Amino acid sequence: MCAALGTAHRLLFDGTAMPQPVGMTARDWDRVAADYFNEVVSPLAAGVPRPLLRALEALPDPGSKTIADLGCGPGTMIPLLAARFGHVLAIDFSLAMLARARAACRAPHVSFHRADLADLRRFRARVDVAVTVNAVLTPDVERLTRTFEAIHGTLRPGGVLVGVFPAMEAVLYQGLLIHERERRRWAPPRARARTSAILERARYDFVHGTYEEDGRTQKFFYGFELTYRLRQAGFRRPRLGRILYPWDAVGGYEDFPGEPPMWDWFVRAESGEGPSASD
Repeated sequence: MCAALGTAHRLLFDGTAMPQPVGMTARDWDRVAADYFNEVVSPLAAGVPRPLLRALEALPDPGSKTIADLGCGPGTMIPLLAARFGHVLAIDFSLAMLARARAACRAPHVSFHRADLADLRRFRARVDVAVTVNAVLTPDVERLTRTFEAIHGTLRPGGVLVGVFPAMEAVLYQGLLIHERERRRWAPPRARARTSAILERARYDFVHGTYEEDGRTQKFFYGFELTYRLRQAGFRRPRLGRILYPWDAVGGYEDFPGEPPMWDWFVRAESGEGPSASD
C-alpha cells in the first residue's frame, strides 16, 4: 500500500544519520480510496461512533454553524454533517478521496477543498466546529505541531474540536494480553520472544509513538501526549474518552474475545489563545 522509504535523514548524537520517518502521502491515500475500509481500521466502518455522535448532537443551534471535516477521506461523515449543520467544509489532500466524498453528498451547502492539514490558512477563523477522525497521522513532530496549530487556527472564538486519534496505549494493552496468553503456554524467555514477534515490536517506536510498515510510518498518540499537544496549540479544556472496537473489527491485531476491547482516543477541546490564534 505504501511507497518506499524516502531519503530524508536526521542526525544522531554521534553525528551519523538515521532515516527520518515518512508518513502517508496524498498519492498513498489516492491508491486506497476505492477500497478504504478494507485497507484502514476506521471507527466509521460501522457508522459514526456514539461518543462522536453525542458530541455533535450536543452542540447548540447547529443550523447556524460551519463545520469542517478535516481529512474527510471518502466522505463517510459528510451526509450526517450536511443534515445537521448550516455549512460543511470537506477538506482532504487526496484528490481521489475528495472525488468519493463529492459522490457521497451533493448538498449545496457542502463545499469540497483540497488542502494539507498542516496548512489551513485559507480557512482561518471560518469554522465553528472542527471534526477530524484518524486523519492526524504524520510522524514528523514539526509537521504534527503545525497541524494542531492549523486546526486551532480554523476555529472562531468559542469553537470546538471533536476528533478521533489512534491510541498508543491500546497497542501496549494488546502486548499485555498477548504476553499473558503466551506465558501460560511457554517458559518466560520464549513467551517474551513470542510476544515481541506477534506484536511486531520491531515496527514500533514506543518513545515517539509510531508504527512503520512498507516504508511508511504512522503516528499513534499517548493520552498525555494528546492533552499536551492540544494545549500547546492553544486549545482549552481538552477531554479524552474512548472509541471502542469490537475484537472482530480490529484486523491485523490478535483477537481476545471476553477481554475489554481495543480503542482509539476521542477528544473534545475548545478554542483559546495560543500559537495559532495570533498572526
